Amino acid sequence: MGRLLNVPAACAAGLLGWIASPALAASDSAPGRAAGEQGGLAPIDPATLHVEAGAVVPTGKTSFTIRDPGLRAVVPGSSGSSARLAFVYRGPTRKEAPLASGELRRQIGLKLRSQDTCNIVYVMWHVAPDSGVHVQMKYNPGQKTHLDCLDRGYRTLPAGAHRDLPSIRSGERHELVARIDGRTLRVLADGQPAWQGELPEQAFAFEGPVGIRSDNGEFDVELWGAAPSGLRGKNGP
Repeated sequence: MGRLLNVPAACAAGLLGWIASPALAASDSAPGRAAGEQGGLAPIDPATLHVEAGAVVPTGKTSFTIRDPGLRAVVPGSSGSSARLAFVYRGPTRKEAPLASGELRRQIGLKLRSQDTCNIVYVMWHVAPDSGVHVQMKYNPGQKTHLDCLDRGYRTLPAGAHRDLPSIRSGERHELVARIDGRTLRVLADGQPAWQGELPEQAFAFEGPVGIRSDNGEFDVELWGAAPSGLRGKNGP
């Protein structure tokens, strides 16, 4: 198990108390079981995803594969404050697409408050060259399209508490859960507290659904989202 770092006593207590919440402590459940619907999260039918880049290949009513080097997709109509992702890493993609910075990063994660490609909160689990959960905000007021903002506006957000995680190996199943309460973002990785911090004011200047992003890795995936109407109690909006 990784070490819990940079944790004041009050923050550590908050992290440990949060994982005990039945609304989110569902990481030991098999994909698609009722535990995935706790806390208002419902499994997402891949046919309902709005795919902005790359492709998803459905393998079941609530499961799909990613084989493209870059996937960007959102869940239309969902609440942007909480989501859950289960994945099995299958190795690097056949083709690779470095990030705009030139880094060849392998990662998968959640998009929160995803107004558009220029204004998003990312909760990403890095596979390589480093590992662990990282949170970034992309903020470009007044801009909406990739041509508007390109790779500008990224800001890595500091954690009040975070946990080192072991490297991900091919064939392993992992889960990532993220929830925004007020201004606080809390993240579980495989059922354990992995990241907690306060989102900046700019993160609430935009609003949108949850979604999924991956880069340069092949994954088998299931995704859960929350919505005030439409998603709850059924698969898809």
